[in-house]
Amino acid sequence: MIFTAQPQQWTARQAQPFHERILPLPAEVRDFVHQVNLATGVAAVPAAVLPDERMRADLREALLGMPDAVRALVDPLLLGVCLGRGLGSSGITDVVADAKGRPLGCVVLLDLDLLEAHSANSWATWKENLPFATGAGYSLAATIAAPGQDTRANALQFLLLHEFGHVLSAEGDFLPRWWEPVPADRRYAYLDLSWVISPSGRFVPRADFELRGVVDFYGNNQLFADAIVTAYSGLECSDFPSLYGATNPYDDFAECFASYVHSEMLGRPYVLRVDLDGTPQAWLDSFWASGRSAGKRAFMEAMLRDAGSGYRLAA
Repeated sequence: MIFTAQPQQWTARQAQPFHERILPLPAEVRDFVHQVNLATGVAAVPAAVLPDERMRADLREALLGMPDAVRALVDPLLLGVCLGRGLGSSGITDVVADAKGRPLGCVVLLDLDLLEAHSANSWATWKENLPFATGAGYSLAATIAAPGQDTRANALQFLLLHEFGHVLSAEGDFLPRWWEPVPADRRYAYLDLSWVISPSGRFVPRADFELRGVVDFYGNNQLFADAIVTAYSGLECSDFPSLYGATNPYDDFAECFASYVHSEMLGRPYVLRVDLDGTPQAWLDSFWASGRSAGKRAFMEAMLRDAGSGYRLAA
């Protein structure tokens, strides 16, 4: 949670159109991210970026191209999309609160070092391969955009949809609030689909699979490339939408939200291919075309059907 001494500046941004809340990383947010990076051993040093007109246009295209139902859900909660470098991951979402700890809304932070040179498919491919050592052997190729749509704007849109999933989870009804201790005696509509809370307060999947617990997307603990086959074979038998989504309940929801909107509402591809030394070997089943998505499909359909019916950030 990011505490601000200037809450009026943040809340004033909510009067701006949804697609205009784009700004360089504010100093108080930069300092917060730097402290988190230092505490977690991440070497990246954040800095603000003033977006050029091409980047601003791509962000507007990404935001305006989202379904009305998505904008209706996110609009009352989103304070801004902040651009920087050296954040340590492609995107970060957190809650901004006033000095008394009262939530004002959420900010989404984007790291242009990890985004500005990518098209949609190159960014998705880069991200899927993060947990695995590069070189000869197995690798993954991701397609999230059809020919003619493989643009940076569509990479930004998918990432923003993921981060907007985190914005929605800050509402607090279907997942525990990530900034508070996890209560063991409460039920959560989304969490309970795939996770349980252990007596020590840890999230444990109801049905685990090999290597899920050691996959590390933004750390230094890469697996050998041949672990791709083991990890993704397990994923295909699970009710998680992606390997990244299987790492914790919050990314489970964010990946479900992003991929559901992307594939089921916008009609865009989401295909993962396993290659061996550059030669295609196998294609992974579509999560949303599979029966293993049934519970999460019902959740997404209900949420988006009820879009705009009173979402508010949890106090």
